Amino acid sequence: MIARILLGSLIFVILTELGFSLDGYKRVEMGASYEALSPKSIYGSWKTGGFTFFHKPKPDFTYFIGGYSFSRKEGEAALLWGGAYKDWTDWLYTYSSFSFGTKSVYIPKYRLDHEFNFKIGERRNLVPSLGLSYIKYHDVHKDLVIGLGFTYYQEGWNFTYRHFINRSEPGNVVSSSDLLSLGIGREKHHWTYLDFSFGKQAYLATYLANPQEVRQNSLYVAIKHRHWITNDLGIFGDVSYFKLKGGYEKYGIGFGFFKEF
Repeated sequence: MIARILLGSLIFVILTELGFSLDGYKRVEMGASYEALSPKSIYGSWKTGGFTFFHKPKPDFTYFIGGYSFSRKEGEAALLWGGAYKDWTDWLYTYSSFSFGTKSVYIPKYRLDHEFNFKIGERRNLVPSLGLSYIKYHDVHKDLVIGLGFTYYQEGWNFTYRHFINRSEPGNVVSSSDLLSLGIGREKHHWTYLDFSFGKQAYLATYLANPQEVRQNSLYVAIKHRHWITNDLGIFGDVSYFKLKGGYEKYGIGFGFFKEF
């Protein structure tokens, strides 16, 4: 029911706002990443490539569509995704997205996200957020995630905090995590972000003869950079580290380019 409501709302917004014109701001992004895992003998390495197309046909509406391909030890997989940003008033905008993945043990069958963002203050530069995500996997598992937090904007920098509460089924297993992100830069020049996330991953291991609850602490750190070479052409990249206690460590690097029209 939640999945149908989120997807129906997104489709309604896109069809209402889009029309058939391709006028307005457009951007194409293409990128790839490589992630080395330890122990390598068990997990191998992960390779990802993909693209995203953004279009802003109206000042208050932007939509995007894209696709990714994945190569891992467990096999190949692909994912299609899309979504939209919509300004409803001078104090409220929403973000919605959806994705569908081919049958795989490591990407969802489908995922739906929706977030309300409220702009407050004299300069509308403090933005509290409330988000909801529904994730269905190719087995019996599914997640419902609630996200609460805010973003604070100042000239030349911004700061984001999010707290996520995750309920995994079957088993009604509840866990939480936190994200902090600091961005420095400005449009048409560069943006650099430092992301830091920590918390727990928890689920019911149904593959065991007697299903048991699994809880593992996780840590994620990433530096992301986007740089304009010309007024409408640029590159982006990132380096990242992820550790799942009792599981694996992962070192990642990504690179890509974007073109604006």
